[in-house]
Amino acid sequence: MTADTVTGLREVHARLKSIGPDTIPRPHELAAAAEKVLACSAELGDVAEPDEVRRLLAHAVKSLRAAEKAARSHHSDPARPLTPIRFALKAGSAEGALESALELLDPGN
Repeated sequence: MTADTVTGLREVHARLKSIGPDTIPRPHELAAAAEKVLACSAELGDVAEPDEVRRLLAHAVKSLRAAEKAARSHHSDPARPLTPIRFALKAGSAEGALESALELLDPGN
């Protein structure tokens, strides 16, 4: 694992934290975030709990893909009432999984 791996995951985590309650990013931004998490998970090697970190990162990718789907749905029809809730749930789930993975990868930071 390189420092760039942790930095990349921190960037995605920070981006998810910066999303406001009334803001749904464009779907391509979420797709790019999911790809970045996938790329970082491929670089894991010498971590203390690789299976747990991979599980958390896989959950983050799955949640980002679901958030991307909700964002796509919202941008095609903003009047759908449950889309923002679905997006917030999935984005929050991805954020939590990334936060847990980062804690395992870089404790204390």
